[in-house]
Amino acid sequence: MKLNFQYAHHSHSESEDRNINISSDALSAFDEFDWSGEVKKANELEKCSPTLSVIIKSEEEYVWVSGYGDNDNPMFVSECYFPREVSAWFGFSKKQGTVNLSADTFSLKQARKAIEYFISKDHSSLRELYA
Repeated sequence: MKLNFQYAHHSHSESEDRNINISSDALSAFDEFDWSGEVKKANELEKCSPTLSVIIKSEEEYVWVSGYGDNDNPMFVSECYFPREVSAWFGFSKKQGTVNLSADTFSLKQARKAIEYFISKDHSSLRELYA
């Protein structure tokens, strides 16, 4: 598992990776991320929104949250991907695929829950949160 950080001063193609051994490190990284400060910088620099990604398997199983808006009370955009059985043929059959969930207006608490549910593989709660 790895974490990917994108800060306000980065260009869209820049980021920093950190490998982690235990999933609880992802929640610690979220809690330690200076969301208010980075959103403020992002508003000033107009380069990149601060983003934290938790990646289990690139292109297949990951979640990201990205802060924007008011630096005193940031909002978050988020997407989550995980392998799962999905509907096919207009819902008449099922096949193995990738579930894609997205949200445009998470609060700080909801963004943290997205990370928490993702690392615990609580797919049911993820679906409810992103609904």
